[in-house]
Amino acid sequence: MFSQFVLTGFVGFSTLVLLACLIFLAGWACFRLLRRPASRTLAHYPFVSILVPFYNEPVESFLTTLEAIEHSVYPGRLEVLLVDDGSTNSTASAVAQWLAQPRLKDYRLLSRERNGGAKGLALDAALPQISPDSDVVTVIDSDTVILPGALRNAVEALYSSPRHAAACGLIVPAGRNTSWLHRLQFYEHIGALAAIRYVQSKIGVVNVVGGAFSLHRTSVIRELGGWGEWLVEDIAWTWRALAHGYSIAYASDAIAYTICPTTFLGLFRQRRRWARGRLESFRVAWGISRARTMKMLPWWLLWAQSALVPTLLLLIAGALVYRSHHLLAVAALNWLLMAVLNFISVLHSRTLLQLRPRDMLLVSVYNTVMDVLILPANVIGLIDELRGGRKSWMTR
Repeated sequence: MFSQFVLTGFVGFSTLVLLACLIFLAGWACFRLLRRPASRTLAHYPFVSILVPFYNEPVESFLTTLEAIEHSVYPGRLEVLLVDDGSTNSTASAVAQWLAQPRLKDYRLLSRERNGGAKGLALDAALPQISPDSDVVTVIDSDTVILPGALRNAVEALYSSPRHAAACGLIVPAGRNTSWLHRLQFYEHIGALAAIRYVQSKIGVVNVVGGAFSLHRTSVIRELGGWGEWLVEDIAWTWRALAHGYSIAYASDAIAYTICPTTFLGLFRQRRRWARGRLESFRVAWGISRARTMKMLPWWLLWAQSALVPTLLLLIAGALVYRSHHLLAVAALNWLLMAVLNFISVLHSRTLLQLRPRDMLLVSVYNTVMDVLILPANVIGLIDELRGGRKSWMTR
């Protein structure tokens, strides 16, 4: 009886958060209809320093990333720092050859003798090399391709408020038609998570700035420090900024395509690391400001509900074990609200991502399967952090 009560309360709280998100989106849509949205165009575009760390990347893939940066459209000053994190293959020489050709943007190649084992360490090593008058530090993964207008759109979102410390765009897994594993990850990223992040952006509490494509005010990085001390640097840095009273922006029209894990073992390792990073980020924020961390707790619990108690499993357990109409009703409502948010997300991005009507139906099916599939990775990742075991990048 106690476990049934705990489960009902846990999922019930998550359901209330989802319902609040849906109500907010409905209210915001009405507001947009009644009021003409203000232009995001800036009078002056800041100086952006782009950091691209790489380690033994496939040459062709990395050159595609560089070509996307080269052809990005941005009206302000740019510098691009390519950080070789101790590569032992031919990538560094291929990059040097690419840089030997005339380029539109200002590039510099920085080399580290030995791989540090974590992306955050490579980023921290590059920070002293950025220009003193840099306004924004943008991090782009070496397997990520930004669309031409993505950087400008993300900068405009970042500068929409002086309290924004960072901003992120919509990161989309590439190759959705390659395999079922690719489709699972594709629908996960374009589904309800995008709608929830949109709601979070309007109240300034986006709690995950995707590391594949993220922007940070240089002044805040100099104030708070870099990324190297954490296993999952993007999540922990975001929570540190929020705990210091900053807000985070999200630009749904700043799209970047990234390479996702191609095997189930790769996906398992990634999600195990991400789950550990979620708890790590909570501890970081708690040590800075308990009051501000408590304000972010609902979003952490929302993730924990879907990560540890997927509604599909809960519906089965409720029917077979508890036989509780209350538990079944709460779980069903939770799934329905998530399905509606999935539908809204796909509807919003259908033109930008060239989505079809069937995607609006498939997104909820695939996300339900994904929640169940990665449950063991989430549980093990949280146990890793609670036990305080050795931190391992697990993907390098």
